[in-house]
Amino acid sequence: MDERINVPIDTLREFGRRAFVNAGMDAEVAEIVTEVQLEAAIRGQPTHNVGDIPRYADQVRSGYINGFPTMTIERESGVHALYDADRAAGQYAGYVAMNTCIEKAAEAGIAAVGVRNSLHYGASGYYASMAADRDLIGICTTNAGSSMAPWGGASHTLGNNPLGVGVPTGDSHPVMLDIAMSVVAVGKIALSIAQGKGLPAGWMIDADGRPTTDPEDFGTGSAAPMAEHKGYGLTLVMEILSGVLTGALFGADHNWRGKSEGPSAIRDIGHFFLAIDPAMFMPIDEFKARMETLIEHLRASKLAPGIERIIVPGEPEYEARARNLESGTIPMLRNTYERVQAHIEEHDLGVKLPSA
Repeated sequence: MDERINVPIDTLREFGRRAFVNAGMDAEVAEIVTEVQLEAAIRGQPTHNVGDIPRYADQVRSGYINGFPTMTIERESGVHALYDADRAAGQYAGYVAMNTCIEKAAEAGIAAVGVRNSLHYGASGYYASMAADRDLIGICTTNAGSSMAPWGGASHTLGNNPLGVGVPTGDSHPVMLDIAMSVVAVGKIALSIAQGKGLPAGWMIDADGRPTTDPEDFGTGSAAPMAEHKGYGLTLVMEILSGVLTGALFGADHNWRGKSEGPSAIRDIGHFFLAIDPAMFMPIDEFKARMETLIEHLRASKLAPGIERIIVPGEPEYEARARNLESGTIPMLRNTYERVQAHIEEHDLGVKLPSA
């Protein structure tokens, strides 16, 4: 079992804020980026969490991330907007864009917001949950650095473009889907290798397009799409919405592995957000009651051998969130703890983690 060290949530929040401000980020932006990463950790997500803060802070320090962005709206109507993120941290760009999407959908019933000239935005579920918490259906996606080959191909052409969907319910937690388009997220592949667990079969293909279990292929190989051609098709749809439609870079133009991450590096990642008000179709209480009935149908399903219960998407994350908020701590993997501790010491941030 992986060793865990319980670290107070407030300590990690202070670490994130100090790390970003120390690196040269606006304090308000730093607070938002920290909250997006911290929420992933609170929900028990093994990737896209506080362990990435040192890397993001270094990218601010190098000029790769603009620490003082001025996001501007290039196109707008009552039901849509298109932002130029000014090379902001994607978490800040995503937060601003989804808030705009929510506000417009609350007025018009539906809204779509695109973002270009942004960077990696972390966990998609954060933005989808922003909408669900406001009784809206939230859908979001982003493109990313090329890490997947098209079905039948062998070269990096598409990002592992995630899909986030949040749906409000009645007494249950919102239905929350947050999935990458590969068999497992690239971050989980890297984590498995870093923990010495190797590369399970079916997770990757090598540089020639052949299935591989050799960790050495991680740098040159590609993540395998889930459900084969179906995962490839979904990845392509996400690339169209977040890259082609928004005016951001797309496809092989995002193949920057091994290239610099300084102020001259061009990434231009795109995001896409959609918010739908169920009240356009029926009273919100009726919609929530129907969602509860659907969840009851799922839970009443006959269980397969060895299965104890049917899990609704997002349920494990909400359960982890409740546990961690109650304890006030986050159980961190040792390698994540050590990464954070090293960054604190290197930049003299004055944050004290509990002893490992």
